Amino acid sequence: MFWHPLLLAVISAQLMALILLLVACPTWVNTALNWHPLVADRRQLTLETQAEGASILGRAAFFLWLFAGVVLVFGIANIFHEDIPGAMCGTGVCQAMSADGSNRLLLYTGLLLLLMKLWYELDKLNRALPEMPLTQISARLFLVIPVLAVLTLKQTYEAFAGIRPNQPVDCCAVVYDQFSTVEQATTLFGLGDNVWLTAFIVLNILLFILSVTLSVSRIDRPRTRSLLALVTGLWLPVSALVLVNVLSAYHYEVLHHHCPWCLFLPVHHLVGYPLYGAMAIIGMEGITIFMLPVLVKHDTGVYRRSLNRCRQAATKITLAQLVFLALAVVPAIVWRLRYGVWMSG
Repeated sequence: MFWHPLLLAVISAQLMALILLLVACPTWVNTALNWHPLVADRRQLTLETQAEGASILGRAAFFLWLFAGVVLVFGIANIFHEDIPGAMCGTGVCQAMSADGSNRLLLYTGLLLLLMKLWYELDKLNRALPEMPLTQISARLFLVIPVLAVLTLKQTYEAFAGIRPNQPVDCCAVVYDQFSTVEQATTLFGLGDNVWLTAFIVLNILLFILSVTLSVSRIDRPRTRSLLALVTGLWLPVSALVLVNVLSAYHYEVLHHHCPWCLFLPVHHLVGYPLYGAMAIIGMEGITIFMLPVLVKHDTGVYRRSLNRCRQAATKITLAQLVFLALAVVPAIVWRLRYGVWMSG
């Protein structure tokens, strides 16, 4: 087992957040079954007070999971590799974990944060109105979270339990070993880099136009929201692939080093944090734009408030996209202006 003080901080934050979730669960179960906002008896008033307390616990749990997720990425990217022979970045740490342990860990953590972010937005919208009309929907959504939280905590332990500190790893050598020819290094899923770059450019144009249109609109645009959510879902994987396979070369100043974790290193100015942070913001706000109006469409007053929140989310997507493009694309443009040629020729 790999024990590190930072890992203990991550597990402690996850465990504390899970305890808060479990403490709030009985109240949310009671709320989902017995919530009657039109009845002003002692039972309902008590339940409203308990629901507010459970909401506070849920919000605290959300920020604890968010803190644990950020510290986990920081540990993998910048700290844990120092105690693993042969590891130079997060790739070596992930390689040292149990089979597919790192993939499942990052997947569960991402899904959990997306789900909790959606619940947080729903709860925030609910608390903005004195009638709290979304309490039952919020309660039902909340009850799904502890299941994924348990899986995430379990996967965190299992992933790091597979690390043997005395067993060396190949780290970034595996990045090069996966290609036997140069042609393989410039293709992905049978498509060349030019195809992926074209898709990247088209999706960025669509994402910018749709997000700006929705952010300045003062009328309900359900088709624009749905299309923006769809484009966001396509933009995220395409941008991640283009960043790692093409644009990262202008930070590393070497071709075919397809390592997502080296971007987090100080030698590359920790650029991975704002890059992947911007992608995380776009993903979370995209989910908010798509799901929030769907969850509250039965209430006209709340629905109008949710549209305002969607406009704010669209603005955040636009700003995050500009940050991502500035950090990912500008170095390539500067290289082209300086040397008169792209690194790929």
